[in-house]
Amino acid sequence: MSATDQGLRPLHPVSQMTTSELAEFRSDLEHALGLPTLPPLYAPREELQQRLAAVLAEQDERARIRHANANA
Repeated sequence: MSATDQGLRPLHPVSQMTTSELAEFRSDLEHALGLPTLPPLYAPREELQQRLAAVLAEQDERARIRHANANA
């Protein structure tokens, strides 16, 4: 089950996605942003870039938490 709809819109907030959903969403966004022309259903490129930035920030935050817990 995908965490996004056909236009790469998340079905729930990034902070509520599982780790695997985040990884899949990131991969989908990076793939879409690498296309020369976005498919018609996709959000504008700027919006996809903002979503990718949110995913990267969430992944970084989770990595910091894991690191802090491992060192506790």
